[in-house]
Amino acid sequence: MFNSIALDVVIGLVSIYLLYSLLLTVLSEMIASVLGLRARNLKEAISRMLNDDRVISRIGRILNSLNVMKSADNKVINSFYNNPEIKYLGGTGLFRAPSSIKAESFSKALIDELSGNGPVTGEKINMVLRISADHSRTTGAGGEQVGALERESAGYMLGLWQEAEADVAKFRLLLEDWFNRTMEQASEWYKRKIQLVLLISGFCMAWFFYADTFVIVKKLSNDKNAREQMANLANAYMQANPAARDTSLIDIKKKLDADIANANTVLGLGGWLPERVRVVMDAKTKEKTYTPQLDPHSLSATHQKTSNGLITFTFGDKLGYLFRLVYHHFFGFLITAIAVSLGAPFWFDLLNKIMKLRTSVKVK
Repeated sequence: MFNSIALDVVIGLVSIYLLYSLLLTVLSEMIASVLGLRARNLKEAISRMLNDDRVISRIGRILNSLNVMKSADNKVINSFYNNPEIKYLGGTGLFRAPSSIKAESFSKALIDELSGNGPVTGEKINMVLRISADHSRTTGAGGEQVGALERESAGYMLGLWQEAEADVAKFRLLLEDWFNRTMEQASEWYKRKIQLVLLISGFCMAWFFYADTFVIVKKLSNDKNAREQMANLANAYMQANPAARDTSLIDIKKKLDADIANANTVLGLGGWLPERVRVVMDAKTKEKTYTPQLDPHSLSATHQKTSNGLITFTFGDKLGYLFRLVYHHFFGFLITAIAVSLGAPFWFDLLNKIMKLRTSVKVK
């Protein structure tokens, strides 16, 4: 098995997955930053703390879990986020809500909301929580709003208030503990959301680069030079990166540019056609050779009939070729997307183990 074709193919495939995983890491961070996914996730988590659950169907829950762009929008959460303690923590981008909030800021803003515009008093907090918990009335004697929360959430906080023995300082600490526990779970929600983003982005990346796992395996199996090229690339990468560590996005991009240039077409032929492609048919085998390489099955029927000479592509031809690639290579792109969404650390550790296996010497 050592230094075998099968092992070299696996090394090449893992190396390709590693490089694409690094590129996907850059893309996912950019997407998460532009779309404000962390801020949206945080707002959704706080909204669940302050609002009661809505009864929705099973299908509705599934669709809701797949919506990574959702952002809580209701009276309670909007009032909380407009509190000066929270409002000025956000940025000035497309999604201005803060991407992180400290537990102290959460408890202070929530107690301010419970106390209204006046001073923080235990009597006012107790009154608001009790009225919100039983929904017996929603306005005070002077007409001011006192039902600041929904029933179930207010009932839970009323329990915390009673546990704190009506002490504002103790109540604040209990609110902070509640917030920290919720944020631990919210981190798991965000991981699931970003995993979906990675899968979709990985599929689009595999499509754009024409990185079909089946095509790559076939090329590595039949092309000795390609196998050696990827094995040397993997060996050089492991020597340059003896241990997995955090790297800046700029450094990752520079490394990717160099590795992709060295790997040539093994990493993928590219899903976007060039302006012209030369085709030559072998007189004996009747097989066509395209320069630069492409997927002949995804060409239009007219272009497939060309035997020798230059093929010129219009924008419509390129677009049609791009979508026909999905039709012919959907499952190969899907496998590539699933693989690269596992993350660069996973493939780095696996490549490290395989390279040790490849360079091992059998003991008699």
